[in-house]
Amino acid sequence: MKVVVIMLLLAFALPYAAAETVQMSSSGGSLLISVTPADSGFVMEFLNPDTNRLQQHVDYTVEVSNGETQIFGPIPLTHTTPGKVTIPAELADGTNIITVAVRGILFVPLPEETAQISVVLGSKDTIPSWIKSTAGWWANGELDDASFLTSIKYLLDNNIIQVQTTLMQGGSGEIPGWIKNTAGWWADGTLADSEFLNVIVYLVENGIITVDGGGDDAPMTAGINLRYASPPIGDDDAPITIIEFGDYQCPNCERWFSSTKPIIESEYISTGQAQLYFVDLAFIGSDSHMAAAATYCAQDQGLYWEYHDTLYQNQGGIQNWISHNTLVSYAESLGMDTQTFAECLDGDHTERIQFNYEQAVSAGFDSTPAFVIAGPGGVQTIKGNQPVAVFDDIIMELLN
Repeated sequence: MKVVVIMLLLAFALPYAAAETVQMSSSGGSLLISVTPADSGFVMEFLNPDTNRLQQHVDYTVEVSNGETQIFGPIPLTHTTPGKVTIPAELADGTNIITVAVRGILFVPLPEETAQISVVLGSKDTIPSWIKSTAGWWANGELDDASFLTSIKYLLDNNIIQVQTTLMQGGSGEIPGWIKNTAGWWADGTLADSEFLNVIVYLVENGIITVDGGGDDAPMTAGINLRYASPPIGDDDAPITIIEFGDYQCPNCERWFSSTKPIIESEYISTGQAQLYFVDLAFIGSDSHMAAAATYCAQDQGLYWEYHDTLYQNQGGIQNWISHNTLVSYAESLGMDTQTFAECLDGDHTERIQFNYEQAVSAGFDSTPAFVIAGPGGVQTIKGNQPVAVFDDIIMELLN
């Protein structure tokens, strides 16, 4: 029997990070790029990855988008002498994607290195006052169980409390007396919102409240919405779920694909112990977006994984190996209807690519490859092209 574990994030009306610094490496690793929101834009710093000090004389371009809205740029190639610049782009509420391309350091031209930095502004919905009132009335015996549970489910279904689903044992389904005491303390302000999460955890873990799957019947694992992920490979009843975040231009992703993935497939997927999803973290550049879109078109013809494998088997490094004609030729080699594939490739795949990118950001990833592994023992993450022994240790720990 496949049992379900629910983990709740501490997400009661907590503000998004509005003034924290976000940092990530450029695609080639030559620079660390740091972004700090400011009153009239944001401060961008280029740092030497070895010294963590400002890197002088950097040639770059930058653009900023929020959803379908282009907020700023792209600007022409620009030079910063001190390695630090204030960009006069007012970030909007929600997810702001800052795309930076570096083309030179210390007056030496550089093969373009890119980074897509996500800055989220705004605040989550607060808890409606009626929900605390409902909890208080229920604690005092003035309201039935169903009404109380409906109010708590409202928090879950509307993402006021965020839910991560992983794997764990359910319980009896009965509401114990301590929950009424706790609900009363929460209603009168004696108990903090974050502490009341223990009640929500208990209610969900024991099946007293059922949780929606993230909208549109999308599967959710470890807080990752897999609506636009790959088709899974492996047994649906497998106790372990592995979610890989990758970019088809990423050299380390190709190394993991060639060296580690075959062993994972042999030892865990084919034996029914694990199921694998691939989620695009297409951050290296426009070619990454085109490659990701091509796999979606292959999926339309039932050949997602065959096309996925073909891309990595033919990877030519970063940039300049992916073209419309090349991608169509790969489809032809797999026996696809190339006219249908080409028409699909010319379509707009921004929503799916952006959605998957945001799933990676929500998991704390800004580089590839990266992995979320969920099992009966909880959830763990892996960053980078780690050897198979690292996966063995984590999978065994989560199984046990």
